[in-house]
Amino acid sequence: MNVSAYIQSGVIESYVLGLATPEERAEVDQFRALYPEVEAAIQQCEENLETYCFDHAKELPESDLWGDLKRRLAEGLEGDGIESSGPVPAVPMPERNFTRSTFSWAGVAAAAAILLLVSIAGNILLYQRYHRLKDDYALAARRNDLLLAGNAAIRDTLSLVYSQVRSVALPGTRKILLNGVPGKEGEVTVYWNNNNRDVFVFTQHLPPAPKGKQYQLWALVDGKPVDAGMLENCPGYCRLKPVERADAFAITLEKEGGSPTPDLTQLYVMGKVAG
Repeated sequence: MNVSAYIQSGVIESYVLGLATPEERAEVDQFRALYPEVEAAIQQCEENLETYCFDHAKELPESDLWGDLKRRLAEGLEGDGIESSGPVPAVPMPERNFTRSTFSWAGVAAAAAILLLVSIAGNILLYQRYHRLKDDYALAARRNDLLLAGNAAIRDTLSLVYSQVRSVALPGTRKILLNGVPGKEGEVTVYWNNNNRDVFVFTQHLPPAPKGKQYQLWALVDGKPVDAGMLENCPGYCRLKPVERADAFAITLEKEGGSPTPDLTQLYVMGKVAG
């Protein structure tokens, strides 16, 4: 069996996307156990889909935020790292008998001053600790917002992929494999629906377009090229222009924004529509 031709037939993509018939799935399951190349192609296709799903996901800081905040709350004032001059030294008091005649308001004032200083120092430490915890809470809230935003982005991406997979699974959809022409590298699958004329492109491999250049899809009708749209920011499935008729599809590298006619010297991939 020609394993390379089997992999390029497009059955691997149908298998991974759940579009293969029961007979095709049984065949792929048999071949993936026999041929390491088939198993590697399946894993590569799955990785491509996973990359597409998470391409726009925001990377969040890895931190045990809530555990760290709880630990800080449990720490004492010394655990907060706040510099302190140490405990207030005790003031020695001379031994004397405090009678009505020897009682002095000076001693009371000294003791009150010491208590006032201790109270002020404690309030300062508590105030600093309050602001540290307030900042930690604000940081936690911001990180939680980032987490929610990241989850929403992943959910939207998966919803888009599910919608696209349903579209290519509709009755009347034909799968056309576009292979690289001599001297060029590339592998692209076009899904074209004969009923609603929708066109989806799945890019397995195309070299990155140089700055100022862009890939353009063409439908060949009676030997004449018809513009089918530009591949823009298309790491996975792309929906392009509807196509009424097509005998074949091809992709060329054109100036950014597209061209009315293809530059055949920059033809990368091409595939015929099976009769």
